[in-house]
Amino acid sequence: MPLKTQKEFISSLRDGRNVYYNGERVSDVTTHPVLSIFVNHWSLLYRAKHDPSVRDIFVTRLDEYGEASAYFRIPRSASDLLARARLIESTTAYCNGQFNIAQAIGTDALFALMSICHEVDGKYGTHYYDNVMMLYDRCVREDLAMAVAQTDVKGDRSKRPHEQDDPDAYVHIVERRSDGIVVRGAKVHTTGTQAVNEIIVLPTRNMLAEDREYAVAFAIPANDKNLKIISRAQASSELGEFDYPMSVRATAQETLTVFDDVFVPRERVFLAGEHEYAGPLARLFALWHRFTAISYKPPIGDQLLGAAALIAEYNGIAGYPHVRSKLVKLIRYVETIRACIRAAALEHRTYPTGIAVPNPVYVYVGKYHLADNFHEAAKTVQDLAGGLAITQPTSRDLENPETARYIEKYLKAKHDVPTRSRLKLLNYIRDLTASTYTGGYNYVLSVHGEGSLEAQTISTYQEYDVERCVRYVKSLLNIE
Repeated sequence: MPLKTQKEFISSLRDGRNVYYNGERVSDVTTHPVLSIFVNHWSLLYRAKHDPSVRDIFVTRLDEYGEASAYFRIPRSASDLLARARLIESTTAYCNGQFNIAQAIGTDALFALMSICHEVDGKYGTHYYDNVMMLYDRCVREDLAMAVAQTDVKGDRSKRPHEQDDPDAYVHIVERRSDGIVVRGAKVHTTGTQAVNEIIVLPTRNMLAEDREYAVAFAIPANDKNLKIISRAQASSELGEFDYPMSVRATAQETLTVFDDVFVPRERVFLAGEHEYAGPLARLFALWHRFTAISYKPPIGDQLLGAAALIAEYNGIAGYPHVRSKLVKLIRYVETIRACIRAAALEHRTYPTGIAVPNPVYVYVGKYHLADNFHEAAKTVQDLAGGLAITQPTSRDLENPETARYIEKYLKAKHDVPTRSRLKLLNYIRDLTASTYTGGYNYVLSVHGEGSLEAQTISTYQEYDVERCVRYVKSLLNIE
């Protein structure tokens, strides 16, 4: 099939899926006043594939398929990984500066599944790898969007899955049939479930033999009749382009994804009780997804830097040394992320399947850096902007002749900068760094998205060869 158009993608979401928002069932996510903001944002990826100015970034040729989304190119080399990072960064830039992982997160999961399922088949004689490749084939041919549901609700976190008072605290197998399995439970923090075609489900942690029924991975259509999608959207009924220049076009949406005895056909199952592979699969997906995270973050860093430099210019302080120092701080923030991306690609590892996997140490260092310093970067922009970013009048005051002339007169800074331009930039800074809808979401996303700060710390220590440094010091001191 040819690449989907933006209109075809939106139409594909009118399939009777069970979506709930703000206490009500949503009959059509594509026309809902809030959820449609996200649908339209996600659809920009499909517009890009038909946009002559960027098409060469978003479209590739795959031998078996002809033209396909570049997200489906399986990385085999450092250059492939660098191209994928450029693709993810370009997607963010093209989609109004906000991340769009409609195909990135799904292919993160597919690449992890390809590697791990190959190992499981080798040990148990299963056919999970073939199942993964069937899903991959369908996703490529139909140009599908995907969500990944990984994080279980976990219940009492001091207990393992099989020890929970409520066995549904982790998604698990409740029935095995000759033609598939039945699963029950729920996943949280599932990004974009309202606006995808397929949902890929992965384990969230390592499992013991007693947890084997929780060691499960599979894929289901987003409109499965026993799937419930309970949405949380960062949006407001008061959104307007002048006051919320970011949120009005790219509000974020997450879901509580409930599997109410969902039947999964055998050919859609990728793990079903092979407990020792739950942890490796969870970690390998996390590695891919964190590579995606550090790849989509630079355009957001560029926005912080650009907004800081522009407001300094508008306020007439661009030439001061302390301002330049703050701008350099933002340069260090974003370019350190880009350096980690490049290092992770160049120092990649190759799995037996021939897939080139980003170097985990550089990925985890980059992810920690972007998360730990995002608040400081936002504070730098807020510092240069001043308090007017949150106290200025609204667009309606500018439209009222009785108040507009006072706003134009008293909220002007440099004589050659229109008051309206300055105020719109200040609104942009507030929306980017201080609003509920974009700024507040990004604060939490930077810390917890793709894994918490502690997760990055643990993963870095596990992957780094500390013993190499110990041996080096011993050699310098001539210690046996």
